[in-house]
Amino acid sequence: MIRRTLLAAAAVFALGTGAAMAQSVTPTQVGSFVYDAQGHVIGSLKAVEGNQAVVWIGMFNTPGNHLTTVPVTQLAANGGELVLNGAAADSLASR
Repeated sequence: MIRRTLLAAAAVFALGTGAAMAQSVTPTQVGSFVYDAQGHVIGSLKAVEGNQAVVWIGMFNTPGNHLTTVPVTQLAANGGELVLNGAAADSLASR
């Protein structure tokens, strides 16, 4: 068991600090911009309640902007930026 844990830890360090080291989203990040996988701003984080996050999709002057909820697990804090899972970002933009 310990050997597997050490092997997994070594693999994470060997692969770098990518998505494996992503932090979870916290209420202190409310107001932050939300990015898609390509690094484009798609909206902002409005609230975090339990395992759901309220995201404003679009900007204030964008036609079709709206509020929606997404599971917190689809958001990752990478390098100070909130990144929404690629599939989730595409489906939200098309609504």
